[in-house]
Amino acid sequence: MLSRALLLATALFTSSTAWAASELLAVKVDGTARLVRADGNRALLARMPLLNGDSLSLSGDSRVALQLAGRGLITLARGAELQVFDSRGGATAQGRFKLLSGTVRVDSRGRPAQDVRLNVGSLKARIYGAEALGANDAAGDTLCVLAGAIEVQTAGAPDTRLDLPGSCVRRSPDGLLRNLRLDSDTPMTTALAASEFRGAAEALAGTGRPAPGAAPIIAPVAAAGTAPTAPLAAAAGSKAKGWTVVVLSLSQREPVDQRTQSLLDQGLPASARSAEVKGKLMHRVTVGEFASQDEARDFARGTLAKAGIQGWISPLF
Repeated sequence: MLSRALLLATALFTSSTAWAASELLAVKVDGTARLVRADGNRALLARMPLLNGDSLSLSGDSRVALQLAGRGLITLARGAELQVFDSRGGATAQGRFKLLSGTVRVDSRGRPAQDVRLNVGSLKARIYGAEALGANDAAGDTLCVLAGAIEVQTAGAPDTRLDLPGSCVRRSPDGLLRNLRLDSDTPMTTALAASEFRGAAEALAGTGRPAPGAAPIIAPVAAAGTAPTAPLAAAAGSKAKGWTVVVLSLSQREPVDQRTQSLLDQGLPASARSAEVKGKLMHRVTVGEFASQDEARDFARGTLAKAGIQGWISPLF
């Protein structure tokens, strides 16, 4: 009897140790997600660790936020299915994942940074101290960089380095490989909007772990002396009333409204505005109103840059 009790206690200790040793944790579950493990399937719950070899499957309208080794953030959406090959801590946390469908957004800019290897269909990316967006859908296999730089390996083609925020590479279902811009591609703007998960920051605060940096935007800060880009809603003969910093410009309104609210939640003076650019109506997120171009540039390079937010200065009409 004592021997049987000892074996049972040992088994329980071993099981709990395996769970505690996991370096990947579900910090927020919005909707329905299933965890597929060797010993069976179960519903994924917040604060539940994931083990190497696990797979996650989300319903179409669900979202899940994961954290690797207590840092960064991995957001799943749009019916995502993700395989977990490896997750480990250490001086540089490492994770290897494969996206089979849906959308994944990886922010590996925690301190210290994480080294995430992500397969999106035929594309293989290294996301080290950067933020990237991946989608596996009807448009093909797509990877975009949102902040920092990522390395992308593509079967049958030279490796690609994406280091301009908003730049993407896609392998379409017909096998063709091409580069594109996130802000001009409807499937990826939809993926970007779906990957916004404002509740994740609150969930991280509840775990005592640091939340990731503010979400970066898909345009670089203009260098000194660079001509301003695309005036906001400029009418013929009108005169600028000041300057602002544009951090997002899309043809769709919904993701602009979502980003504006996200910045407002961070305490930043964000506004959603409309502009006609080359005969096309664009919707933009702007932050601040300034009397001079220098003041706007200083704000972009100071307050916004420290928050991990990038943008470009523009006249305010």
